[in-house]
Amino acid sequence: MSSAWTDHYRVLGLNYGASPESIKHRYRELAKIFHPDNRLTGSKPVFLKVLESYQVLSKPEERSRFDQEFKVRKKQEHAKNGIHLIPPSRILFATQAVEFARRGLLRVGIRSRDRKKYTGIYHDIRICLKPEELLGRIFAAIPLVVRSICPECRGSDLNCASCGGKGSYKSYRYLKWSPEPGSLVPGRIYTLDLSGFRPDVFTHFKKRILKVKIELFQGQKK
Repeated sequence: MSSAWTDHYRVLGLNYGASPESIKHRYRELAKIFHPDNRLTGSKPVFLKVLESYQVLSKPEERSRFDQEFKVRKKQEHAKNGIHLIPPSRILFATQAVEFARRGLLRVGIRSRDRKKYTGIYHDIRICLKPEELLGRIFAAIPLVVRSICPECRGSDLNCASCGGKGSYKSYRYLKWSPEPGSLVPGRIYTLDLSGFRPDVFTHFKKRILKVKIELFQGQKK
């Protein structure tokens, strides 16, 4: 990996995992500002940097390679700063649709709170931590379903070619959670308020409240 590595998400002012639509929209905004033809705010060096980042993140293969390097560098950065990066194998959804179906809890008319009552599970996510992680600072990237407004029509054009007139679409983003060191206790459930948090200007999490249960790690998974 080159020492002159560029964080293309930071150049465009986006979070890791941003949607292709958000990347395209952000590039267009920055291109208008920094294009050399703009006599007031134009800057060729900045524009070329923005263009380079857009070209990397807009091409699936190049973005995939960059994302792999991005994750490696972030992991090294967290280790250097004494942060425990929790692997996806220890961030677990509490219930699965298959289990609900097996118990007949996906029938029309059964509400989410009723499903929780039948299963006895009142949390959404389980995070399994090692003793040293409980004492230090952790960083957990929790994948959650989001609803994204179409950046082209802003949800107002029934004939929009980008979203097919739907105005929005489902996707997912990572909720980045890093609580205070030593604040987590095994067995407790922590409530995270997502109502005012947006991954980007076009996106919001479908869940308003996320309940996270902390458990002591037991097993062979990393």
